[in-house]
Amino acid sequence: MHRLKSKCFILFFIFIILTSCATTKVEDFYKNLAQLIEEQDVGGAVSFASNFYENADKYNKLLYALELGLLYHKNENYRDSNKIFEEVKSIYSMRDYISTTFCNDILFPSYYLGEGFEIAYTNFFCSLNYLKIKNFKLKRNEAVVEARQVNNLFNKIKTDSPDSIYKDDPFLRYFMGIIYQNAEYYSDAMISYKLALNAYNDYNICNLDIPKDLINSLYTLYCYFGLIKDADNLKKQYSYAKKTNITGNLIIINYNGIAPKRIEKTISVPFEIAWNKYYKRNNMYKYGVMSEFSLHEISVNFPVYKNYNNLIKSFKIEITDKNDISKKYYSNSFLVTNFATILKKHLKEPNYKSLFYSRINKYILALKEIEILRKQYEQRRYNILSNQSLDSNSKRREIDDLYRETMLNIRDIKISLNVLNKLNLKSWRSLPETINMAKINLPEGKYNIIIQYLDEYGNIVETKEIETKIKNNKNKFLLTNSYIGE
Repeated sequence: MHRLKSKCFILFFIFIILTSCATTKVEDFYKNLAQLIEEQDVGGAVSFASNFYENADKYNKLLYALELGLLYHKNENYRDSNKIFEEVKSIYSMRDYISTTFCNDILFPSYYLGEGFEIAYTNFFCSLNYLKIKNFKLKRNEAVVEARQVNNLFNKIKTDSPDSIYKDDPFLRYFMGIIYQNAEYYSDAMISYKLALNAYNDYNICNLDIPKDLINSLYTLYCYFGLIKDADNLKKQYSYAKKTNITGNLIIINYNGIAPKRIEKTISVPFEIAWNKYYKRNNMYKYGVMSEFSLHEISVNFPVYKNYNNLIKSFKIEITDKNDISKKYYSNSFLVTNFATILKKHLKEPNYKSLFYSRINKYILALKEIEILRKQYEQRRYNILSNQSLDSNSKRREIDDLYRETMLNIRDIKISLNVLNKLNLKSWRSLPETINMAKINLPEGKYNIIIQYLDEYGNIVETKEIETKIKNNKNKFLLTNSYIGE
């Protein structure tokens, strides 16, 4: 029985060591990646992440693929981005198999299995990749494929994970409506806009305002299909609804800031208070634990997200017709998604009772294992001393070896307690904090665009200038990034 318990503890200790090593590698990855992202060195981040991706163990392959796919996207390597994101989808599709086959095996660290929102936004980035690939004839249709995959994903999440925090996304429904409309799938666009409007009411995880452009786009398609009753009902609910141009739109998508990083938070409580409040059992072990491990207080760790300070909150644009500088157009951005909120809502509130109970219980189990080792030591020491075939020097050497072995085993048990609180701090770090978007209809022509990035008070803190061309009956997608740390 003692031998079985020792074997189980050794297996558990091996698991802890393997998990600790895997976690350390991920921590090293993020320590270096975070610095490159903060410095806005996207090219350097791509080179760094690609090396990790090529040598990634299977447990973190999805994690590194998410990072590399988005970094390629931000670095305008759109084909490479889609190639990596297809790998993400492939790994995620095996989520159920992986979770049941491997994650219960005590000798394997946990896979990074991904979250539903990560795959949904993989489709978002892929759709933009297709639209940005030059000289790709099927780009609009391929982007539509991503829109259909988003719809299938949400249907699967609602069926397989009805208790999931993230079951739908109003912005992605709205944006995929734009994708359908851009490809002239007007019926699909109208359906997607309707689903978006429902999602703003039922699945608005970020508590976002309904974009006026969504209402106008839905109203326009109602009118386009002659659905007068639906159009009238929409206008009664949203009096500002009006018809807009189906094509010829400039759509600016701005990745703003850096997603918050997942860190450890520690709470320490005097040991006796923690025991009396959260454990309340096996009092015979209380003082034994305190004495054996020199515990005056006990600590538990849990993950929290720490925001990056970013001066930029929104942007506005001033557009000048290059052929007639008297013609100017203006538009303001609107917030379409908030990854900081999505990430934080995926973290459960810490259950202090459960955390402290589990932590104290692990000390008790360790104490019991140490007591077994000491009893075994005494029995084996007695057997050595009773062995008449050994001389005194031999007995002394064997007892010294036995003592060292026992003390090393006890030391290993105590060391293992130091890593039991190791947390999963993995998250998709190259995500922006938020995405802001602006959409404006423009006639065919060449334009100079001034983007003015604003702080929370509306003050201009940074300006960028871009030239672009609008073709007749074609939409134009521009991608930008913004971040100014305080």
